[in-house]
Amino acid sequence: MKEQADALELLERLRNELENGHGFFSKKPDIDLCIELCDKLTRVLPDSMDEADYVKQKRKEILANADVVAKNTIRAAEEQANKLVSESEIVKSAQTASKQIIENAYAQCDNLILRTKAHLDNLFKETENFLCSTLSVVRTNREELRAALTDGNK
Repeated sequence: MKEQADALELLERLRNELENGHGFFSKKPDIDLCIELCDKLTRVLPDSMDEADYVKQKRKEILANADVVAKNTIRAAEEQANKLVSESEIVKSAQTASKQIIENAYAQCDNLILRTKAHLDNLFKETENFLCSTLSVVRTNREELRAALTDGNK
């Protein structure tokens, strides 16, 4: 998150430099400072991209872990069901209980997978929004810089 704050701070400094450089009596934007800020931004953005890759990798790990937990839960439920069925005096109640255990296990597994997917979707949404916002600011700043360069050449 520090990289995100750094990127946003750099973008804000670049925006201020470009905005303060417009107007008849204003100073021209410091092109060297703008280039320096763009260079710093170029160094910070890969960290944000690495963070997005990290989130993507964690998603895979969480889904794999959820699958393992689900399979273990199902296996434990099936083992419990088999144990109950094998006892002759309670065969009927064991069958009912085993079905309920398996249904509960499937429901828990489905719930865990849905919650995990919802959590990951939210993480991806936040990352996507941040990257879109950053890209939009960079695009706007580039356009303003180009306009300032064009105005400066006239």
